Amino acid sequence: MSNSTTKSKLNKVLFLGAGPNDFGIQGENDAAIYQVLPELHGHGYQVFVVDDNPYSVALESVAATTFWEPLTVTNIKKIIKDHQIDAVAPLFGGHRALRLWNQILNEWHADDGQIPRTLGLNPAVLRESADITQLNQLLIDAGLPVIQSQVAKSQTEVNELMRSLSLPLVVRANNPVQSNTRQIVERLDDLEQVVDEVKSQSLLDEVLISKAINGMKEVSLEVLRDYRGNCLQVGASEDMDPIGIHTADSLSVSPVLTIQDRFMEQMRSYAFQVADLLQLQGALHLQFAVSEITGKIYIIKIAPYIDQMATRMALVTGYPMLLVAMYLSLGQALEDIELPHNFHPKTAMMEPMMDHIAVKLPVFPFGDLQASGVEVDRNLSSIQKSVGSTIGFGRTFIEALEKAIRSAHFNNRGFSPTYMEHISDDELIQQLIHPQDNRVLLFIEAIRRGYEVDELTELSHIDAFYFYQLKHLIALEQMVEAKIDDPNILQQAKQAGLSDGLIARFWHSDFQSIRRLARQNDIQPTYKALEPSAGEFPENAHQYYATFETEDESTPLGKDSILVVGSGAFRLGESASGGYATTIVLSELRRLQYHTVAMNNNSSDATLLPHISDKQYLEPLEISDVMAVVDKEQPQAIMVPGNRKKLIKVLEELGQRVLILPREKHLGSGPENHESEFSLNFFYDGVEVYPLIVGQHRAGEMRLLNQALDIKEDLNNLSLPSPGLYQIIWRADVNEWVHQIEIPDLSHDTWLRSVSYGQVAYLSKAMGIHFLRLIVRAMLDELTPRDWEMLQMISKNPPHVHQWMAKALTNYQLHLQPSGPIDTTRFEMGVRVVNDEQ
Repeated sequence: MSNSTTKSKLNKVLFLGAGPNDFGIQGENDAAIYQVLPELHGHGYQVFVVDDNPYSVALESVAATTFWEPLTVTNIKKIIKDHQIDAVAPLFGGHRALRLWNQILNEWHADDGQIPRTLGLNPAVLRESADITQLNQLLIDAGLPVIQSQVAKSQTEVNELMRSLSLPLVVRANNPVQSNTRQIVERLDDLEQVVDEVKSQSLLDEVLISKAINGMKEVSLEVLRDYRGNCLQVGASEDMDPIGIHTADSLSVSPVLTIQDRFMEQMRSYAFQVADLLQLQGALHLQFAVSEITGKIYIIKIAPYIDQMATRMALVTGYPMLLVAMYLSLGQALEDIELPHNFHPKTAMMEPMMDHIAVKLPVFPFGDLQASGVEVDRNLSSIQKSVGSTIGFGRTFIEALEKAIRSAHFNNRGFSPTYMEHISDDELIQQLIHPQDNRVLLFIEAIRRGYEVDELTELSHIDAFYFYQLKHLIALEQMVEAKIDDPNILQQAKQAGLSDGLIARFWHSDFQSIRRLARQNDIQPTYKALEPSAGEFPENAHQYYATFETEDESTPLGKDSILVVGSGAFRLGESASGGYATTIVLSELRRLQYHTVAMNNNSSDATLLPHISDKQYLEPLEISDVMAVVDKEQPQAIMVPGNRKKLIKVLEELGQRVLILPREKHLGSGPENHESEFSLNFFYDGVEVYPLIVGQHRAGEMRLLNQALDIKEDLNNLSLPSPGLYQIIWRADVNEWVHQIEIPDLSHDTWLRSVSYGQVAYLSKAMGIHFLRLIVRAMLDELTPRDWEMLQMISKNPPHVHQWMAKALTNYQLHLQPSGPIDTTRFEMGVRVVNDEQ
């Protein structure tokens, strides 16, 4: 039976957001929703979005009616009833939105009115897919290869199951509170503790136990299906690490490099069968465990929704994955989809081809936490520990790998060739057996110390291909070190992705000298287009990566362009708020009719959406890479986050016009439990200061005070570097919420700082003022009389705010096992909104 939905049957579509950022949720769902909103709006749909994440860019879209409020059954039902919603799109909000919508359907009553359509999945199938045991049985009945699991409600039942099972085992929560609950048990002594931990993460207080398959290769496929049953494979990736290490914590490569074609074809067939089984209209991500030795393939994860794999495949292939998934969910067939003019007319129905390599590298928080005095468990396992990731692009694996490593850092200290030379032999062996972060550098050090490829393959269960590639890299580094200032070696080093800064370390020089030598010998990057036809339709491309070949496919936009440098990988601290800020800045620049060039390397970040800027460079954010893009584009100005002090200094020394988006190098620590941190927030337009509102920050929560501002000092005497939002901070022994606070003498026991991007997002949504857009206009001398009038009005009469910002319920203990409490202000993972009536 057709599950088609057509435009004539619906008009009002509600998107459910993904909620706060967390382990495994980096903003990709919000970015996906943000991309499709203007497309739907342009086709006459009334679009609505609800989310409780202050960093949501979709909530600031002019193409939708938005609701910034907690994601609860009651709130969603009210929105549906008040606005007569015809259809709900839960798949774009990821697994959280899918679970929430399933709960709403289960709790829908006759007096709630007519149930809206569920876009993308039949409600009955949605219920089955939300239950792991039902979904597994569905696959088994269809003859698909899955590892059978058994349900246990108590330790006694677990002990009974052990009669027929042997170690190692996988223990998962049945109907988990969050998606990441799989733990591997290798010792019988650990079983009881693991079962208790995993049960606490289950909404049903149940665990699923199955045989572990550690050591097999892990492969992911992303496919699409329309209502007619037509399927298409968008892309695939393989993890360097085997099953047993969470896929988010492993280096991943696209396209697949080490799996035989016959296995890839079999997995493709399985993926299409699953899509048919679910009667899916949209995107599907499947993870497989593969053993080429035994010929075994198992389906280990099914995600019929938008997730990080979907946004990554959209980026690395250039295929308009999110737009196509949206049209499919509305009931269009692949061959009928009409994409925006910047895509070839037949793009939707063509499987993309890749003429490049993309490497995804995880980013871990261990070093930052350790520097603050908090030790964590650095051993990698089936529980995710990374907080973000970067992507490197190149013509070869080594080039892509080097650029991914450089993208994970803002300097070359962390990936220096000597970084692990001081590790002892015993530590080296332990880390080869028990994996930790910096895996690639560890393997390089092991090869330097004489480990053979066969030994490393046996110890790590990693394909020999990767170790041979690392041997090639070591040989190249040795040549670079031996032949100082040799132009031929410099050419080879640049083709392998080595940065000017890293080469300078080998040659005991500086990056400017390397840059001059490259120019003198015409060793300059060329830029290749990222688009799904692998060169067949390059005229439609606007995303590029650098390599060192002869043909350059990038044409400069012109001298009226502005280059915006992104925030890179998500990290503990400002996390997704950096991506939020850069995206809004790009949006405002386009609204002001500037040509925009974005530079970033994070596939979950909205700054790399195709419609957000005129052109994008997917490159590391090191000085040499930024300067190469500057040389290419010759922008009139470069916008840089204020925490990139070294980059700003170099750009200014080179005579570039730098517009600094105010941002501190590091976030400060939050207040202690017995005290409050108060802030007088104000806007600076480059000439005059406009007081806005007072905030109160207690441990884990922030509120805005509804009080008039009585300020005795002249704030215009402050020395401020550039237009932006700033705050004067003071702390007091106040351990309860207050409605008003007397503003003290601001010249004593206070300090001045720029408002963090996270608080800018909160202030913008809570006060209903787009502060980042105001900052951009102030930087470019484009503030309007209406802007100044509004700022003056707020200074005299601050608005009443009824929404608070609170930390998300991140389970740091599950993921990191910290030795002590983590300061969730300095090392924030995600935040959410709380209404004052709650």
